[in-house]
Amino acid sequence: MFNLAGHAATLNAATQLSLHSSNPGLGVSPAASELSDAPYSRKACTFAAPVMNGAVAESVLSANVTFDLSLTIDQTVNFIGLWAGSTYLGYIVPNNTGTYSGSNITTRQFVVNASTTKLTRTNV
Repeated sequence: MFNLAGHAATLNAATQLSLHSSNPGLGVSPAASELSDAPYSRKACTFAAPVMNGAVAESVLSANVTFDLSLTIDQTVNFIGLWAGSTYLGYIVPNNTGTYSGSNITTRQFVVNASTTKLTRTNV
């Protein structure tokens, strides 16, 4: 879902992704649901140039984007924020939502998979 800034931008304008536990919304600024516990941080991303698939323009994520998550705090990921620099463009819903928890682990990561992540826009 794109907000006004996202609709005004090219389909592949997103340069960063963020992770959110609840719907960040479509306002100018996302709701306060972005993960914040170290070592989490926003990650750079690249979407390919859009191509037409019938009446739909599609832009696919060029490579997997891996986020490191806290090992001590359970974290829930339900939405991915889209950013062009410091401008919030909107969000997408990943296919691997859920709560990341556990003990006796040395790594906890959330991966945005390039093979299943694309942005789409129609002219309706």
